[in-house]
Amino acid sequence: MLKEVTLEEVRALAARAGLTRLTEEHVQQLLQATQAAQRRRAVLPTANLTPADEPSHVFRLRESAER
Repeated sequence: MLKEVTLEEVRALAARAGLTRLTEEHVQQLLQATQAAQRRRAVLPTANLTPADEPSHVFRLRESAER
């Protein structure tokens, strides 16, 4: 079972990230977003993944026809 993050843990996380001026409403939103992210991550099939399974993103400019 997934242990959901608590309000105090979110406050500490925000403080470590330098988010020291969040309103209570913002802290609540951050808590909800963090819990939703935890739930989404928990259902992903990641047990058999290795670093080689990370998708590679390569950007290349197309050569212009004007050259």
